[in-house]
Amino acid sequence: MRDWLVLVGVLQLSAAGFGCGGGGSGDDGLDGAGGGTGDSGAASSGGVTTGASGGPAGSGGVTTGAGSGASTGSGGSGATTSGGGATTGAGTPDTCAGAEEDACPFEGGVQIDCRLRFMYGVNYAWRDFGADFGGQPKWSQSGVSGKKAQVLADLQDMRASGVDVVRWWIYPRFYGDQIAFDGQGNPTGLGGTSTQDILAALELADQAQVNVMFTLFSFDGFYKATYNPPSGLTAVSMGPIVADPARRARLIENVVRPVAQAVASSPHRSRMLAWDVINEPEWAMTGPSLHGGDPAFEGDSSKFDLVTHQQMEALAKESAAVLRGETGAPVSVGSAAIKWGQAWTHADVDFYQVHMYGWVNEWFPYNTPPSEWGLTDKPVVMGEFPINMAEMDVTYDKFVSDLYNIRYAGALSWSITDRSFSWSSNKTAVKAFADKHPCETRY
Repeated sequence: MRDWLVLVGVLQLSAAGFGCGGGGSGDDGLDGAGGGTGDSGAASSGGVTTGASGGPAGSGGVTTGAGSGASTGSGGSGATTSGGGATTGAGTPDTCAGAEEDACPFEGGVQIDCRLRFMYGVNYAWRDFGADFGGQPKWSQSGVSGKKAQVLADLQDMRASGVDVVRWWIYPRFYGDQIAFDGQGNPTGLGGTSTQDILAALELADQAQVNVMFTLFSFDGFYKATYNPPSGLTAVSMGPIVADPARRARLIENVVRPVAQAVASSPHRSRMLAWDVINEPEWAMTGPSLHGGDPAFEGDSSKFDLVTHQQMEALAKESAAVLRGETGAPVSVGSAAIKWGQAWTHADVDFYQVHMYGWVNEWFPYNTPPSEWGLTDKPVVMGEFPINMAEMDVTYDKFVSDLYNIRYAGALSWSITDRSFSWSSNKTAVKAFADKHPCETRY
């Protein structure tokens, strides 16, 4: 069994101020970077843009420069950072005492099972949006356990293309029978084939020799039940549940804990590398940021049941405690953009995760070291970026090489199944980078 020790590569550069950009999710079910399959056009988190920086929440604003400094290696602006000995999650620095020497430690990466690596891979993020875990019988969509051959073929294709870590969404939106609810709309347990699908996903990951980052929830779950309702399915919004401490506690105990326990029960549990509590929660938030001078959250109240930063932070912290406690695996939050870089610094995460698309890059250049945005104490993984580099004006190889050289802790491109970001025509670039770094990109 994987020990799941997480040691942080401490980033030690001085912090710089930052402003705000814009962007986020699109309308009418095309939530984010477009295309896809599933809920009326699929809900991707990339950020369908209007003009240069369009999108829902927080557009516009003032920004500082890109930052500069000494650079080592090729392709990066700013300074590289060195790994440190601070610890988070389970374990202490002594846990790896006596372990086999790490053959290729990546400074600044996330250390798991005494291996410090650049977390490299891709977003699946679903084969069928909202159906992979639990199924949607009314739409004739089975969960992973009912489509093993197709999912295994996908995972094997990813592995053959150099992918090590697969970011995979579990419950992007509450609809259908995936989660059981009582008459008051409180979650009472996992439904459908959820447990079987979690176990099947880990079994298939082991067969394909890839690792998984499960993303438990998404901002999509905060859509009003009446907004773009899924045909023939009952939808429940997460907003009122997360806003109420008692109802949120039921969500944690009746959904988060059973999911974590299902992972822990798997003979292939070592393939579950890390957790992402929620994808891009900022789009479902309103009001001021609690930390670090980040801009306010301005989610669209016509679409979402919005919650405050305090309420969303509570969901992240309470979920993190359970996920880590049941499995020992490290936890992150999939932040929509580094403009909210401080938002999850008090959420008890083990590493930070930010997303990058053209609208973000306009205000927060991707090749600026995370330390210049104030993220200095934990590794930072680039959890989403366009695999086809749409609106980025940079090649895939240069983008990922720059992240590697300025010591981001990983890079996971978007995505396998989103038709607007073709996997088939871009996977050779994914493999080429992995082939250049065959040890540092493989846990």
